[in-house]
Amino acid sequence: MKSSNVSGQAYGFLAMTPIKPGQEAGLRAYLEDLRDPGPSPMSRVPGTHMARWVIVERFNWDPFYDQPEPDALALPMLIFSTCFDGGLDGYLDALCVELAAEAPFIWGRCIGCPDPAAGPALKAYLEHNQIDCGFFFAAYGQATLERVRASLDQRDRLIAFATRTQGLPPAEIQRAFALEFPR
Repeated sequence: MKSSNVSGQAYGFLAMTPIKPGQEAGLRAYLEDLRDPGPSPMSRVPGTHMARWVIVERFNWDPFYDQPEPDALALPMLIFSTCFDGGLDGYLDALCVELAAEAPFIWGRCIGCPDPAAGPALKAYLEHNQIDCGFFFAAYGQATLERVRASLDQRDRLIAFATRTQGLPPAEIQRAFALEFPR
């Protein structure tokens, strides 16, 4: 049976962990600092297409479903979601290594997280708190991150070429194209 966490070769992972009392403000500030210019720490984890952390204090439901009031949670929850190439096991191994410096400031503020928030113990914690995706669709399910980046690079090169050769005679454009994009 196919997993609801798989779309093509891509995997969707979601973990929901309760934040320790009194730790929400510090966690929120830390996560907001990760938004500063510069590469995301998740860029160090190979194969990551996207990842995000969200702090949720309550669930709001549409009144259409006969639940007009939001569900208040006993504790705020940290939701971590990511879409990546390949399988979960190797990805979580890499995540626990590459985010060793950040993990104590993120999951270390959550109930049940091992101390230190690192290695196999952190991996087991994340796996324990995984919630299967109800519906997972990867935008580029058949394409690895490497392939997506190569395609975006080629698109950028083509746009630059079109801009640079605009107004040239067709024969010159054809020659320049053959030189720039050999078969």
